[in-house]
Amino acid sequence: MKELRMILKKEFIHIFRDRITLLLVLAMPVALVLLFGFTISTDIHNARIAVLDHSKDSQSQAFIQKLSSSNYFQIVSYPNTETEIDFQFKENNIKLAIVIPHNFESQLEKEHNTTIQVIDDVSDLNIASILNNYVRSVVLDFQNEYNESITHGEPFSITTKMEYNSNMESVYMFVPGIITLIMILVTALMSSITLAREKETGTMRMLFITPVKKIYVVIGKVIPYMIISFISTIVIIVISVFVFKMPLNGSIFFLLLLCIIFMLTAASFGMLISTISTTQLDAMMITMMGLFLPTVLLSGFLFPLNSMPMVFQVLANIFPAKWFILAIKDVMIKGSGFFDVWPYLTILFGMAVIFISISLKMLDKRN
Repeated sequence: MKELRMILKKEFIHIFRDRITLLLVLAMPVALVLLFGFTISTDIHNARIAVLDHSKDSQSQAFIQKLSSSNYFQIVSYPNTETEIDFQFKENNIKLAIVIPHNFESQLEKEHNTTIQVIDDVSDLNIASILNNYVRSVVLDFQNEYNESITHGEPFSITTKMEYNSNMESVYMFVPGIITLIMILVTALMSSITLAREKETGTMRMLFITPVKKIYVVIGKVIPYMIISFISTIVIIVISVFVFKMPLNGSIFFLLLLCIIFMLTAASFGMLISTISTTQLDAMMITMMGLFLPTVLLSGFLFPLNSMPMVFQVLANIFPAKWFILAIKDVMIKGSGFFDVWPYLTILFGMAVIFISISLKMLDKRN
């Protein structure tokens, strides 16, 4: 028993000395519970929508009030034409638009029936389906309230126009997310593990005393994984377009440039993780907790950000995956060009510069 106590004592000393691993082990259950508890939800609140009111009468205003008073929608625009609606969809200002027909009030009075058009952005199939159900719920409530004042009424008709994914293919939603995950796994994870391995074995210090600039040493370690990730991305895009009929409405060259910028951002994130890691295991765990899980849960890839508490919506902005998924969807599905997605590119490139600068400064301090 004495020998067992000595082994246990040694192991606990080792655990408490490795503060990074201890922190990860203790913090991981709490982080997972919070992330999964608050992010995995199919409810959407305050979705940004537009209302095109052709009628502008008392009943159409009552219907708009019914929409805005619900917790489902936030009316951010009142366009005058469907062309304006198309522009706002392309700018990602709205997720759904509702068109109220001409003579809305007179149709209700004479025929007790009317037709409301719903225009969906189906580039994200899950969100579009949920919002459609919300619209039908609000329309049904409005109809029931209106029918209380008349002797009989017929169900309102709702026509749906689906933008950017008329066949409602789920591949439109999954391909951008899969590309993002592949880039993070190959570029960020492998880069962080490779650099951490060099530190763990002591060879990084030997490399830094050679007559080679530190930036060249780091870049030389990272570029091979970026090339592998780039090849994997091209293969995924080819399979998606030719096998699953994923649209490629934008420029292929601009799409590849976007992927390269994101790979640079992911690689710089991997560099940053490696500088704060002492072992390969630390690098892998930090990458999975600090980058992979947020990419799955906080990027809008699987779960709508609007359904999350505000703190998580704000937190999602610091992870590059959110901006890349927004940009790649716009390029592939909506045919957007540089002037449409330049804010996303600027954010990604700015993140890469910041991560690389911090990483090099930390490497200088440690070596």
